[in-house]
Amino acid sequence: MKIANEEKPHFSISQLNCYLQCPLQYYFQYELGIAWEKTPSAVVFGSTVHTAVEAINRGLMDDKPLKNIEAENAFLDSWKDNLKENQIAWKEDPSELFEKGKVLIQLYYDRMRKEKPTEVELPFRLPLVDPSTGLFIEKRDIVGKLDAILTDDTIVEIKTSGKSPVQQEIDQNIQLTLYSWVFRMLYGKQEKAIKVISLVKTKEPKVIITDTWRVAREHSWLIATFAQVIRGIEMKLFYPNPIGGFGCFNCQYQEKCKEGDSDAYSLKDLQTMDAA
Repeated sequence: MKIANEEKPHFSISQLNCYLQCPLQYYFQYELGIAWEKTPSAVVFGSTVHTAVEAINRGLMDDKPLKNIEAENAFLDSWKDNLKENQIAWKEDPSELFEKGKVLIQLYYDRMRKEKPTEVELPFRLPLVDPSTGLFIEKRDIVGKLDAILTDDTIVEIKTSGKSPVQQEIDQNIQLTLYSWVFRMLYGKQEKAIKVISLVKTKEPKVIITDTWRVAREHSWLIATFAQVIRGIEMKLFYPNPIGGFGCFNCQYQEKCKEGDSDAYSLKDLQTMDAA
C-alpha cells in the first residue's frame, strides 16, 4: 500500500482519546503545545516497561532471546533515562514501583519467550478511509505503531495497569479497534485476534492475557468518530469536559482550566476563535 504524503497533517489515537475526554485538554496539549509541569508516575512506569518489553520482543523476533539479566537491565536502563528526563509526580513509592517493574518484566519474559513476533513496534501512516462505507478523511492521516505481530497474524498490545483488565472494556477499547483496522489496511486480510497483555502492578504483580476481536462495523464507527472529532478541532470547539471525574483529577492543566487563571486560555482566546 502506498504510504500517504509525509507533509500531510496527521492524527493519532492519543489525540482522539484526549479530545473525547476533554477538548480543552486537547487544546492545551496539542494546539498550544503546553508541556506538562510534571509527568505522572504511571506514564513513566508504562514507558519504562514498554521499552524493556520491546527489547525482549526484538530478541525473540531475531531468534536471539535475551537472558534474564539482559531483560532486567533493559528495564533498569530505561528507568534511569526516564528519571533523568522527567520531573515526575509520584503517586507510588519509587522503589516499590521499580521492584514491581522488574517482576513484571520477568513474568512477561516467562509467558512470551516461546512466541515469535514477525514485527515489533511496526510504524504506520495511513489515509483515514473506511472501505465499507467509502468515507475518506482527506485532510489528515493516522499515525502510530503496533507493539507486535505474531506469526499467526495475532496483534499484540502491551498495557500497564494498576488493576486487572475487564473484558468488556477491552472489547470496547477504540485503540484496539484502530489496530484491527490498521492490520487489515496493511496486510489486506483479517487478523486472527488481538492479544492484550496486561502487566498489572498490584501488590503481587501479575501478567494477564486477554483476547479480543473486531468486526467491520466497529471500524466504520471509529472512522466516523475520527471524522467528527477532526471537524470539531477545525471548528475550534475546545470546551472543558463538563462531567469531570477521573480525567480531571489526573489532568496536568487543572489550573489553566480555571477561567481567568491562565494566559493560555481566556475570554480573549474565545473571542479570537469565534471571529475565526
